[in-house]
Amino acid sequence: MSDIFERTYVASMFDYDGTLIERGYRMPLPDYMPALLREISQKSYMAICTARPFPAAFKHAHDILGDQFKDLKRKWVWICENGGAGYRYDEDAGDFKEFYRIAWPDAEVSYTYFQKLVTERFGDIVHEIDFHDSVTILRPKDLPILSTEAISESCRMLEKMGLEFLREYHFDEHIRLGNSNLGVIFYGKNADKDQGIFEFGTYLSSLGIPLSEPFREIICFGDNPGPHGNDEHFLSGRYGTPVNVGDEISNRPHLFSVFDESGSRLIGPTATAYLLRRLHFS
Repeated sequence: MSDIFERTYVASMFDYDGTLIERGYRMPLPDYMPALLREISQKSYMAICTARPFPAAFKHAHDILGDQFKDLKRKWVWICENGGAGYRYDEDAGDFKEFYRIAWPDAEVSYTYFQKLVTERFGDIVHEIDFHDSVTILRPKDLPILSTEAISESCRMLEKMGLEFLREYHFDEHIRLGNSNLGVIFYGKNADKDQGIFEFGTYLSSLGIPLSEPFREIICFGDNPGPHGNDEHFLSGRYGTPVNVGDEISNRPHLFSVFDESGSRLIGPTATAYLLRRLHFS
């Protein structure tokens, strides 16, 4: 991955929590990040890749970027529901429009039945359950008042219970579980964040931007690449150029980590910003 600094990137793609902001419940965007995102998006396209559905993700970005977002949105793409759907700006409509959707694998696992079982199993032990078209999200009990460490611990418990639940009903053949350290996400195996990279790259290619599979000209930042992490497949290297700004993991020789001039490893938004300032975009 030594050539990461030699390549010119046509786009960047970001997980949100733990990558652009610190891990934790409703953490603010660091003061330095809006100006940096604005600078990068003036040169190239950007995508936010999140488990949130589009309305929540869009509102969140507008709230933290304010009026700046009006100038940025034409270069921004939203990969939502953990890779299940994408939204791009439509000049004719003057608004964001869905440009792909990967449906829940209803033929293999009835979503109505799945929702019923999830509610029965987890309804009394979580803060809330969000059912969306392509994902189901479980949020830990007492989420708003928990410390970051307590949230992570609760998510690990939910992860273990969720994996057991999938195996018990043999859903694991068709449904994946991802742990974002803010919640646990159920989604179809064909609708992960790596699929989001593919769809983003395909969309950029349709605009005449010179790139091709596996879209190494898209640099992808995430913080949770371990087993069952919600960036496990996003940072797998199947598509894009992956950068890990979270917990270090072994046996991923292709996965780039960020170090400063003294050799100290950087994590979180500090690492994201540090590397962004040193890469070439066009």
